[in-house]
Amino acid sequence: MVRLQLTHIKNKLNETLTGLIDISDYLNKPESEKQKVLLSRSYAAYSLMSLASLEPEIAAQAIVDGYGDNGIDAIYYDESEKIFWIVQSKWIESGNGEPDAGEIHKFIQGIKDIIDFKFEKFNPKVNNKQILIEKSLADYSVKVKIILAYSGTKLGNNNRQIISNLLEENNEASELFFWETFSLYEAHKALSASLEGKPVNADLNLTSWGQIEEPYQAIYGQIDAQTLAEIWLANGESLFSKNIRSFVGLSDVNDGIQDTLLSAPHNFLYLNNGVTVLCHKIHKKPMGGSDKSIGYFHCEGISIVNGAQTVGTIGNTYKKDAEKVNQAKVFIKLISLENCPPDFSLRVTKATNTQNKVENRDFISLDSLQEKLKIDFALAGINYSYKRNDKKSPVDSKNCSFEEAIVALSCSLDEIRYTLMAKDKIGKLWEDVNKPPYTELFHENITAITIWRKIQIMRVLDTKLTQKQNSNVDKEKGTCIYGNRFILHMIFTYVGKNKLFVSDSDFEKYLENELPQLIDNVITKTLEVLNSKYPQKLVYQFFRNLENYKSLKNLILEYLPVQ
Repeated sequence: MVRLQLTHIKNKLNETLTGLIDISDYLNKPESEKQKVLLSRSYAAYSLMSLASLEPEIAAQAIVDGYGDNGIDAIYYDESEKIFWIVQSKWIESGNGEPDAGEIHKFIQGIKDIIDFKFEKFNPKVNNKQILIEKSLADYSVKVKIILAYSGTKLGNNNRQIISNLLEENNEASELFFWETFSLYEAHKALSASLEGKPVNADLNLTSWGQIEEPYQAIYGQIDAQTLAEIWLANGESLFSKNIRSFVGLSDVNDGIQDTLLSAPHNFLYLNNGVTVLCHKIHKKPMGGSDKSIGYFHCEGISIVNGAQTVGTIGNTYKKDAEKVNQAKVFIKLISLENCPPDFSLRVTKATNTQNKVENRDFISLDSLQEKLKIDFALAGINYSYKRNDKKSPVDSKNCSFEEAIVALSCSLDEIRYTLMAKDKIGKLWEDVNKPPYTELFHENITAITIWRKIQIMRVLDTKLTQKQNSNVDKEKGTCIYGNRFILHMIFTYVGKNKLFVSDSDFEKYLENELPQLIDNVITKTLEVLNSKYPQKLVYQFFRNLENYKSLKNLILEYLPVQ
């Protein structure tokens, strides 16, 4: 069976990726070596095609395998989903076994070097992606997904532990790193799903249900979250075959879904938008009769077209805490395609996935203080944008935005945990406009001039940090990217409050003459402390931890006291 599965995968790789995978560095090698490296690189690309839903051409461009790859065979950044994919691939000709521990250790070290911007340790293929890598890892919301792709059938405890250690080290403050295997089993399962398109059938029990009969049949009601979890665990991505995107598993939205399931499962029905499912046919079973309190339905050819994130997160959470998920219910809408026009399923899919959603950020516009600030800014000749739209506010002397304001304010407070939020989970700052931290940042005593001056200080620093990001020193580059909000907090600590209330002319002189030197001093001292006290710490990892923020701040203040 293993040999047959391996043959199927080989055929798929040859059929899909022939001519797309670069093996120019192996032109003078024996044919057997060419084929081995071609299969390994193709398998890395196929893992991204299957797991990240990439087209073959895009997956092939992600390949960085070659001499000096530092254990990394493919790199891809999904900007829309904020997922940074890192792949190691090993083609095992026998279809048995696994990568050896030495290869896994090399892969882990390569991941650490990527995160720490040590590009001198990588080949030109990786260095050609340097701008992309720096941009993706600088995003506070990025998640790193590690893929171990191998055409074997097992993975021993030793190798699992090596990868688990990496996750434990880097997920100390919040979940940033995730890993997944793409063994021969997963590869063949993905191949089978793409070839067969086998329909998913399910028996669904709905409570408090109702129906619409004209012009097309639809059933709606409540379903146990446990049922959705079990269907997802049994069928995986095939549940979402008609969906615009499958379950991404790593976004802040999904984190919120999981938080609700674990903390308030009984309220999940009220706090979630629910799920829309297309079915080839819906048949109501005789049980329950016309009783609308409960109904039993057999659904053929189901496909979730809206709510993929809800169902996927329920499934993942069920694996962690089945008891909590068992307490939750979900609103579900079942639509039968049996008597619908040919394009109806496509119309439903597009409509349910393109309607504008209301986010916590939108509730800012309901805060009367924001409109008052906008008026005060306008009186000073500055446009303050606080309502979310598709236009980016210009960064100049006549414009500023709510996003700039909340970052500057959060980093200027003595409470340093708000600084970490500004870097790591900025949405937490405005999660509830009636509670802290939002009410500690925006309150009746805050003024437009105070906000504006803090934004100006932040802009001067950001300009300096951008210039220093071109440094050839890895630690300096990483600190300027990952530690930018911590450094801003330190700058405000040294600036103090008095400088914010001087005359306009004196403040302009301060921005031009004194602030740049203060910034240089703080950056220099921050790097000195990091190098002397935390030489082995990954910069990326360090600036995700609140205790690190506190200890680093105290050490800097010892060496560079506030005057």
